[in-house]
Amino acid sequence: MLLGYAVIAVVLFGRSALADPTHVVVGSGQLPSFAGRDQGTYVWFLAWAHHALAQLQDPFHTSALYAPWGFDLARATSMLGPATVMLPVTATAGPVVAYDILALLAPAGAAWTSFLLCRHLTRSVGPSIVGGALFGFSSYLIAETINHVSLALVALLPVVALLVVRRVEGHDSRRRFVAALALVLGLQLWTATEVFASLVVLGTVALAIAWLLAEPRLRPAIRRAAGDAGLALGGAIALGAPYVVPALTGPDLLTGTSQVDNGADLANFVFPSHATWLHAGPHVRLARNVTEQLAYLGVPLIVILVAFVVTHRRRQSGRLLGAFMAVALLVILGGRLWVAGRPTSVSLPWHLVAGIPLLHHAIPARFVVYLWLAAAVACALWLAQEPRRLRRWALAALALAALVPNETGLPWGTRLDAPPLLARGDLARYVPEGATVLALPFGIAGDSMTWQQEAGFRFRLAGGYPNWALPASYKRFSIIGALRGGPAGRHAAARLRRFIRATGVSVIMLREGMPGDWQRLLGGLHARPVVTGGFAIYRLPSPRHGRGLDQLGARPAMRAGGDRAAGQRG
Repeated sequence: MLLGYAVIAVVLFGRSALADPTHVVVGSGQLPSFAGRDQGTYVWFLAWAHHALAQLQDPFHTSALYAPWGFDLARATSMLGPATVMLPVTATAGPVVAYDILALLAPAGAAWTSFLLCRHLTRSVGPSIVGGALFGFSSYLIAETINHVSLALVALLPVVALLVVRRVEGHDSRRRFVAALALVLGLQLWTATEVFASLVVLGTVALAIAWLLAEPRLRPAIRRAAGDAGLALGGAIALGAPYVVPALTGPDLLTGTSQVDNGADLANFVFPSHATWLHAGPHVRLARNVTEQLAYLGVPLIVILVAFVVTHRRRQSGRLLGAFMAVALLVILGGRLWVAGRPTSVSLPWHLVAGIPLLHHAIPARFVVYLWLAAAVACALWLAQEPRRLRRWALAALALAALVPNETGLPWGTRLDAPPLLARGDLARYVPEGATVLALPFGIAGDSMTWQQEAGFRFRLAGGYPNWALPASYKRFSIIGALRGGPAGRHAAARLRRFIRATGVSVIMLREGMPGDWQRLLGGLHARPVVTGGFAIYRLPSPRHGRGLDQLGARPAMRAGGDRAAGQRG
């Protein structure tokens, strides 16, 4: 089954990447202007894991970003677990190929493990195939495959559910269950801390619902399973200590921000995003961008879920799944109800977490992955109840057809930025080994981390995009907006010089053709850029050599080799 689901994933998402697997990544961007930026960051994470281990460096803290202070990668979606697994591929075929394999295995793996869960519950293969496909190719997986591969790697969620079910049924001993669940939870923690945290929250909710609504004879088994799961959670936290300790003890990068009100748009459950072939027209508005519009179930699946709750209302499976889906829906909607792209004045229960540290940073719309898993199981159980009724299978087929990705209106492959200078391999002529580089545009507005890993980490970056939030060491610089391509503003040259001195920048690399107020921003440096291979490169003197930036004489920009002058572009 895994192979079959993998073939479907390749056909739906991988054709562009397979045409040029060393340069094209699966998916695109939330917006056309950000195409490839998130993928480039994940490719960097894969490359960094290989580089750090090969150089015997700390994989959790890098000095390659946000020089000179560095960055703690435990505070980013660095997915060091999958990066470690993919080390042989990264070493032999490169990080882009490793990324594409992960991106294509994400939906296929999720479909396969949910198939295993459904088969255990239904004892029927056909309904389980449908259940696996519903989860693996849900609107959640489709959207996250676009550019959030760490959030798409959710194949372990059905495994957690399967382990708990087997423990309640008495198939596994306590020791085996605790060891297996601790390992699975630990792997999830090393894959995506956000998914791990939401799994703890929704898993606790599921166990509480099961204990409250289960038959009296099952409650002792559920209570024992919950206690054993607590032990396994402790083991998982021990396995994931390099991630957990910084989260609990380090500075909060997201101070002052809350995601409590960023729940799913109620209309999104019926109207699909642009990522689906049945996407709503321009007259239907949905909150947030395409990679956060995750809640589309479609009318056929909603009908199936209603029919399941009605036909299974006297069965334990119907009561438990129905109650869990209802509670999950309330959580997914967030702290404030959104309808058709607009926030309403209706306050929802999730607003109560606004004051809880860490949890209020979670985006509740992403919790829809648990509703999808429950929906997939419910559909499989519903089909297995009357396996010979063609009407049920026809409705399930419509539910799957409604989820088919938009193959023509959305790019499913993005070519990472590979400037000619890096492709030629003569970067060493312009950037000394170990130099601190200010690559422009800064952060998410550019592709600096892609350039760095393409250059084999020969230079450090004064910046980067491992996380959308700036570390405290960089928040104090008012020039960041201009470095991203925004207006230079007053005293831009002076503010840039302060940034350069504080970070130790010795080279500035401006990507040609990028929008920004670059002439006003960089002209005050009075440095001579060399324009070559897609960059305007500025070599700056070190303050230690006695020549400050303010003392440089103005010189014209020169092409590589000095053949002619060239102005800055953009």
